Amino acid sequence: MTGPEPDLPAGSEDALRGSTAKLVGQLGCQIVEGGKPRDQHLTVDAVMHEFGVTRPMAREALQALHQKGLVNLQPRIGATVQPLERWDLLDADVISWRLEVAPASQMRSLTELREVIEPRAARLAAVSRSAEVCHDLTSHARTLLALSEDPDFARRREGAAVRQRFRDIDAAFHRSLLAGSRNELFLRLAHPVVMALNHRIDRWSYGDEEPRLAPVPAAVGADTVQDYPVRPQPIAMWLHIGLAYAVDQGLATAAEAFAEAILAEIRRGRLHDPVVLARLRAGLRQFDVDGLPAAYRSGFRTAMAAVIDAGHVPIVVMGVSGCGKTTVGGYLADSLRVPFEEGDRFHPPRNRESLTNGIPLDDRSRSPWLAAIADRMRAATPEEGLVITCSALRRIYRELLRVARPDVFFVHLALDQDEARSRVAGREAHFMPASLVSTQFDDLEPLEEDEVGMTVDATLPPERIVAEVQTELARRIRAH
Repeated sequence: MTGPEPDLPAGSEDALRGSTAKLVGQLGCQIVEGGKPRDQHLTVDAVMHEFGVTRPMAREALQALHQKGLVNLQPRIGATVQPLERWDLLDADVISWRLEVAPASQMRSLTELREVIEPRAARLAAVSRSAEVCHDLTSHARTLLALSEDPDFARRREGAAVRQRFRDIDAAFHRSLLAGSRNELFLRLAHPVVMALNHRIDRWSYGDEEPRLAPVPAAVGADTVQDYPVRPQPIAMWLHIGLAYAVDQGLATAAEAFAEAILAEIRRGRLHDPVVLARLRAGLRQFDVDGLPAAYRSGFRTAMAAVIDAGHVPIVVMGVSGCGKTTVGGYLADSLRVPFEEGDRFHPPRNRESLTNGIPLDDRSRSPWLAAIADRMRAATPEEGLVITCSALRRIYRELLRVARPDVFFVHLALDQDEARSRVAGREAHFMPASLVSTQFDDLEPLEEDEVGMTVDATLPPERIVAEVQTELARRIRAH
């Protein structure tokens, strides 16, 4: 027989490491990440010893994990860790642990689930056309659009409350959509849908002190689920407006097309898939834009025309060494959901060797480098898009790039020579020495009024720069 439990020392809450729920979370994460391999036996005594908890807590935790399918409890054997196919994969805790341990694969699975149920739910909601659901969807969609345009959204600290409000309304919108289907099984799947929505925006604000400054690598494959952008993409918000009012108008095909487009937008390049666009066009032919409130009609028409009739223009992030081209370029590409290329990698080896030795490049040595960048820009389709870095110091260099892509848009990151020299001197493992910074300023010819592009203060936070570029690109779309 097991003897009585020993008295717990003072400060027992610390010794117990929190509540039973915390113990369940610790064990659950260990199992999900493989720290407790399949078929391993977990006894109550082993859990007590490893985590320093009481027998009732250990027993209760194993029972909770049994209910979630992560372990199988048997008399006199204890708990046996189960394979993934036995887990309750729709359990909120299991989803949360998998998002923590393997976010990319879990987000892919959750997004694929959404792609199956949400377009169908939208169709059913439009058929049912519940007055309450229509009211909620249209109200939530208008609120999402307003919050997405709040100037503070992209500001890390000041925008926290705005992003939280946006997160809550977005969750309410998608719950209302599933409820509108009047399918109880779809509604049962609301919590994994909401967890997928929340995970993306929660990761935007990961870490409360400084923004994420590391270059963003190009995504692998067109189906990659993208991180949340600096601020919500305008097209995504207008697609929510379209979905809400398609349900309100009872347009099943249009509602389904808008729902599919919303999900396509979070995957790199998928929104420009010909099949997705064909369905969206068919839905728009049914859709009554005049059924929108008057204040939204012009913006909706402009946004839909932009996605239906136009693709991405190539963007060249330019400026002297140290201005932040790689950081801003990667951040901008991630926000626009287009590929990112680091222009320096197109330098031939002899150029790198010259720069490493403190020898500045001349027009002749830059020529093959610019040609290679022009080839990459030429290969970028409007559907794919491209952000590429290139110092592009002189106008003649930019003219060479314009020959390859007349629609190119330049973003000049401007800063003074002292700041540039300080930044370059602080970089590690880069072939460009600080001694050559002054030569770059000698060559620099800023963008002129007749050149398509914009100049931005390179000392601004990267997320602020990206927001300004997005605003200018949107303005140009509206102007055309």
